[in-house]
Amino acid sequence: MSTVHLRPTFRLSLEADRDAAIEQIRGRLTDDERFAGRWRGKGRWAEIHVPHAERKLWSPHLSLRLDKEKGDRCSVFGRFAPSPEVWTFFMFLYVGLVFGVVFGAVLGYVQWASNESPWGFLVVAGGVPAIGLIHLASAVGQRLGQRQMAALKEELDRVLEGLDPREVDAAAGTDIQ
Repeated sequence: MSTVHLRPTFRLSLEADRDAAIEQIRGRLTDDERFAGRWRGKGRWAEIHVPHAERKLWSPHLSLRLDKEKGDRCSVFGRFAPSPEVWTFFMFLYVGLVFGVVFGAVLGYVQWASNESPWGFLVVAGGVPAIGLIHLASAVGQRLGQRQMAALKEELDRVLEGLDPREVDAAAGTDIQ
């Protein structure tokens, strides 16, 4: 992967009206037995999951949103993410560590300004590397789930056949070859 994002994203432009694209995508996901029990959606949103037998802790799912564009076109915004439980755990750790780093920095500064031992800075010294470890764990999880991300993207490309998808926002995503 060229860059590491906590949740890699991409955007595809389609040669179709949003309502027609939603109908076609839903029809293909519903009719194809490979997607049985692996997708859910409502309105302009959908999620495609890895087959249940292949799911691991690091397995991604693909969230999709269809947006209107100018004229009779629409775009698909896709985001790869871990399971909601894993994502919530990572965000809980991340927010907790950021809060701890900020609190430690303020406490350390107050202690230093008061000519006391500034042990609050130790929280910063431990918290900043821990935040880096969260990003490292994200990169490792993405590396482990790279084949599954590529498989989900290939499945999406097959579902979108006939809608002439073109990637329009490669910078926001990741190279998943």
